[in-house]
Amino acid sequence: MQMLNEVNNIDIAPYFKLSEFACPCCRQVILHPLLLKKLSKLRETVNRPLYITSGYRCLGYNRKVGGIKTSYHLLGLAADVRAKGMSALDLLEYAEIINFSGIGFYEKRNFLHLDVRPTKQSRWRG
Repeated sequence: MQMLNEVNNIDIAPYFKLSEFACPCCRQVILHPLLLKKLSKLRETVNRPLYITSGYRCLGYNRKVGGIKTSYHLLGLAADVRAKGMSALDLLEYAEIINFSGIGFYEKRNFLHLDVRPTKQSRWRG
């Protein structure tokens, strides 16, 4: 069992491990390099830990959590994040500076959906 816990436990940036982006049900990962680059920049800018609450999702897991059929999580282009000791509203200001293509603001659950979609920018509240 210990060996299974180490799957994807690989440093991929100064502040992130690949396992943080893995699908909770199947442990598979797809992660676009631009998403990692922008999340790393966000982490450096806020100067506090970021927690990936949802990274890549396989089709089954995306359905289970009520994700939309065209979710950027399915393509490794999105992550839901929280910052230690920071509100989602404060984190939102920094995410705008980093210029993520998609930003969803979920104030009640205190997280942001951030993505690097290839289409025009999108902003919403959840």
